[in-house]
Amino acid sequence: LTLTLTLTLTLTLTLTLTLTLTLTLTLTLTLSPTSSP
Repeated sequence: LTLTLTLTLTLTLTLTLTLTLTLTLTLTLTLSPTSSP
């Protein structure tokens, strides 16, 4: 793999993971309002 490909793959994976985590957190907080103190 070239450096450009590696960087692109890493960036894509990071963005995907961040989006997935954000969506999961948002859904969890929205679906479970009882978890709020």
